[in-house]
Amino acid sequence: MSNLYLIAFIGSALLSGLLVKFLIGYAHRHQVFLPPIRSRDTHKQPVPRIGGIAIVASFIITTVLFASIFPEKLLFSGELLLGLDRNLLGVLLAVLLLSAVNIYDDFRGVRWQIRLLTQIAAALIVFWCGIRIEWLTNPFGDQIVLEGFAWAFIALWLVGLSNVVNMLDGVDGLAGSVSSISLLILFFLSIRPDVAQDSNALLSMIALGSVVGFLPFNLNSAKAFLGDTGSVFIGFIIGVLAVISGGKVATAFLVLAIPFIDALSVIITRIVTGRSPFLADRIHLHHRLLELGLKPYQITMLFSAISLAFGLVALNTQTFGKLQAAAVALALVVLFIVISVSVQRSRNAKNAILKQVNE
Repeated sequence: MSNLYLIAFIGSALLSGLLVKFLIGYAHRHQVFLPPIRSRDTHKQPVPRIGGIAIVASFIITTVLFASIFPEKLLFSGELLLGLDRNLLGVLLAVLLLSAVNIYDDFRGVRWQIRLLTQIAAALIVFWCGIRIEWLTNPFGDQIVLEGFAWAFIALWLVGLSNVVNMLDGVDGLAGSVSSISLLILFFLSIRPDVAQDSNALLSMIALGSVVGFLPFNLNSAKAFLGDTGSVFIGFIIGVLAVISGGKVATAFLVLAIPFIDALSVIITRIVTGRSPFLADRIHLHHRLLELGLKPYQITMLFSAISLAFGLVALNTQTFGKLQAAAVALALVVLFIVISVSVQRSRNAKNAILKQVNE
C-alpha cells in the first residue's frame, strides 16, 4: 500500500477525531445540536448530532490539501475547472450544498421535501461535472445503455444511497461501521492491478479516515451522533466513488445489500399502510433485532460481518455471482423479518394469556 494512502487515511482520521472531540464540548456548553429524545431512540440522555460536521470538514480539508500539494494524485476527468479537476470540484460543491442544508436540519430541522430536493440538486451537480454512467452490465444479455436517462440514474443512485445510509443510522456505530467497510472495499477494488484507479483509491481513503476518526465517539454508548449531515454525506460519497472512476455500482450495492433491501421494504410498508415513506418509525431491521433482544454492539457486529462477507464476494466474483449474492441478502432480510414477527406474535400471545390469568 502506498504511503500516500496511509498518510491520507491517518491525517483525515486524526482531524476528524479532534473536530468531534471539540464539537462535543461545544454542543454541551452551548446546548446546541442536542435534539430531544424520541420514542424510537435507544439512548437515555441527549447526544449531540455533530459527527457529520466533523466528518465533512475533515473530508473537505484533507481533500483540498492533497489536491493542492499533489494535484496529479486526484485527477479523474483530466479537465480543470477553477484550478481543480472537474469531477472533484463537482463532488466538493455537491457536498457543500448537502452539508449546508443538513447542518441546519440537525440544528433546527428541515422539511423532508427540502432535504430531498437538495439531494437531487447535489446529484445533478456531480452529473453536470462529468460524473456519470453511460451503461450498465446486464448478466442476462447485452449492456443496458442509459443514453438520455444517465442523469436520472445518477440522481436515483445517489439519492437512494444517501437515504439508505441515513436509515441505517439507528444503532450506535452501525452506519459508520458498515460504511467504513464499504469504503474499504471500494479502496481495495480501486488498487487492483486490473483496475488501477489511484485517484479513486486516494479519495476513498480520505473518506474512510474521516469516518473512522468519528467512530470511537459513536460506539456503544455514543457520545456523538452522525446526524443527517454525516449519514447523508457518507451515503452520497460512497455512491460517487462507485461511479466516478468507472462503474463499481454492483460492488457498492452488494456491500450495502442488507440496508438497501431493508430500506426498500420499510418504504413499501409505509406506503401500503398509508404513511409517508419518510416518516420515521421502528420497523427497520435493526429495530426488529433490538426487540429480539440483541444488544446494539451485537447488531453492529452482525451487520458489519455480513457487509464484509458480501464485500469479499464482490471483490472476487463477476456480475452473475454478485446477483446470486444479492439474492442471498434478500433471503436473509426476509428470514430476519419472519423470525422477528414470529417472536413478537408469540410474546403478544403470551402476554395476553398472562393478562387473562391475572384478571
